[in-house]
Amino acid sequence: MFCKLQDKTKLTIDAYNKNFSGYTDKFMNYSPYAMHVIEFAGLLEDDFKVLDIGCGPGNVAKQLCAVKRLKITGIDLSSEMLEIARVNVPDGIFHLQDSRKASFSSEYFDAVVLSFSIVHLDDDEANEVLANAVKWLRSGGYLYLSFMEGKQPGFETTSFSSQPLYFNYFQETKIEEFLKENGIDRFRSIRQDYSELDGSNTTDVFLFGKKR
Repeated sequence: MFCKLQDKTKLTIDAYNKNFSGYTDKFMNYSPYAMHVIEFAGLLEDDFKVLDIGCGPGNVAKQLCAVKRLKITGIDLSSEMLEIARVNVPDGIFHLQDSRKASFSSEYFDAVVLSFSIVHLDDDEANEVLANAVKWLRSGGYLYLSFMEGKQPGFETTSFSSQPLYFNYFQETKIEEFLKENGIDRFRSIRQDYSELDGSNTTDVFLFGKKR
């Protein structure tokens, strides 16, 4: 299947909508990722307002809410994922919304989460979404960001989808530099291997930051 770059978002969301069950089964309680979410939750306080950008089926939101009583707002472009998120986090507010077009009040949220959501954006789009995320985060608020290193951007099949999705890969040093320039101080960095279907390894990166 030949995938045009300009169709990357539509093709990726179509794949998620058709394979939401497989994704949910794998990542709802995927311990190598959940352990970092739980650690991040320990930084938060009850009643914090949290924005989950690219919330998927609410896996991260549910894990956060298992630790603290939080006010969750989630956005995603997959309608099927959002239906599951509303079940997993019934007190959350979830919107069918493109992260590149989202608009929230400045310094409104106490924490912003981007769990493997920028990986479906090109470099310029990712920078724009990250800059907005910082703008929506209050001074002293916390940022959780995860992404991958290791390959060239392009369309790939996955363990949960035989339909291709667009993936982009980033460099930790460049992301940290961008965040610092936009007012975020990174205070925690975790790197771990993720085994791909072909036997290769991709490096997953998890960053915790605080807005100055």
